Amino acid sequence: MNMFHQVGKVWARRQVAGLAQRRGYGVGARRCPSCGSRLSTALPVCPGCRYVWGLEESITHHELLGLPYGPNPFVVDRGELKRRFLEAQRLCHPDGWATRSGRDKDAAAAVSNAVNRAYQTLLSPMERIGYVLGRNGNEVGEGEQVEDMGLIMEVMEAREAIEQSEGEVLVELREANDGEYYDLSCVKGALGEIEAAVGVEDWTGAKRWAVRLKYLLAIGDALEQRAGNAEW
Repeated sequence: MNMFHQVGKVWARRQVAGLAQRRGYGVGARRCPSCGSRLSTALPVCPGCRYVWGLEESITHHELLGLPYGPNPFVVDRGELKRRFLEAQRLCHPDGWATRSGRDKDAAAAVSNAVNRAYQTLLSPMERIGYVLGRNGNEVGEGEQVEDMGLIMEVMEAREAIEQSEGEVLVELREANDGEYYDLSCVKGALGEIEAAVGVEDWTGAKRWAVRLKYLLAIGDALEQRAGNAEW
C-alpha cells in the first residue's frame, strides 16, 4: 500500500469517527445507570446521585481522561492531561468514598487506579507510544533491539562518559539536562518521527522509532543512576 492510499484510509476513518461523535455516540451520550442523568465524562461515576460502577473494558486511556484519541493518539497536551487527571481524581479518589459502602469504596478505588494508570502512561512519551502500538498489535518487547550500530555506539560512549564523570563534571551534566531528557535534540527528533508515523498509522515505522527512543532515553537513565550513586 503506497503512502497516498494509506493517508486516504486514515482520513476516511476519521471522518466516520467525527460523524459518530457529532451524532451523539461519544461521551456526551452517556447516562448514569442509576438516576439517568447525562454524564459529561467517560468515568463510571455520577456526581449527581453519587453512584459508581465498573469500567468498560474497551475504554481507552484517552477517553477515560477526556482527551481525544484522534487524529493522533501520540499527541497529548501535558498541561491538559494533568488538569483532566486532577478533575477525574476529584470524582473517584477513595478518600471521597470513605464513608460509603464496601461495594462503592471498592468500585471507586478501581476507577481511581485506572485513572492513575492512564495518566502515568500518557504522561511518558515512551509509555504512550508503547500503549498506542499495543492497541494496534505492535507491542514493543523488552528484547527489541535497534539495528543502527552508529546509534548503539553513540549511546555506549555517552554512558561510559557518564560512568567516568564525578564531582563538578557530574553536576554540570545534571544541570545541563535538568531531568528533561525529552528536550534533547536527538530525542526530540525521534519523538517527531514517531508522531509523524502514528499520524498516518505507519505502525512499523512508529515501532522502529520507539525502539530508537528507548535507546536514547537510556542516556538519561544512566545519568540519574550515576548521580544517585555519587558521593556528594
